[in-house]
Amino acid sequence: MNRTMRAVLHYTAEDLKWVLVVSLILGLLGEGLGLAATLLGEPEDAGKMVVGTMLAISFLVSMILSIVYLANQFTMFLSFSTTRRGLTAGILLHGLRISVLQTAIALVWGTADALVRRTLTGNSPLPWEWIPWGIWPLALLLPVWIGLLLGGLLQRFGAKGFWCAYAVFMIGTTSISQWADAAADFFRPVPWQTPAAIAVVVIVGLAALSLRWMQRAIVK
Repeated sequence: MNRTMRAVLHYTAEDLKWVLVVSLILGLLGEGLGLAATLLGEPEDAGKMVVGTMLAISFLVSMILSIVYLANQFTMFLSFSTTRRGLTAGILLHGLRISVLQTAIALVWGTADALVRRTLTGNSPLPWEWIPWGIWPLALLLPVWIGLLLGGLLQRFGAKGFWCAYAVFMIGTTSISQWADAAADFFRPVPWQTPAAIAVVVIVGLAALSLRWMQRAIVK
């Protein structure tokens, strides 16, 4: 298992170079949007545009890479005489290190940007002063979890299961403004710990099921 895991991490290390390039491009894109916000008379939002852009698109990059490795290429890796546990662990660690790297770059870039803006304008919040604390663990773990879930569904139910789950995910995220208020009203009478506990149980349960399905993957 350890040998396979190290081999996977070594094989995928090339991705880290591209992640650095993508992060640089996202930083420049965020600075451009921040400049546009300043020119439009909203300088207080300029720093938020920089960090928000980097975190949002970095999340998508991490999620896509996790899906590619855990769903599309998993069975291909199995054909190279790799163990299922080592392969799964290696890909999960690779997805996690990409998320950590991108989030750290966004945090450092956003902090430096805010400090410069404070010097120039005297008013620019640091990233951790306006981003809710729960966003940071989600940025790190959610892309890997989504890749694991879709990979497990692909191994268990085939392409139909994968695309059905993908469609549900896309519909749910694009229509969040239509159902988020109703969900909040439904859970409002109960303590926040109850829906939080339910969410944790569902997330952990689906991750455990996906891991089990990944261990039953066959070479095609």
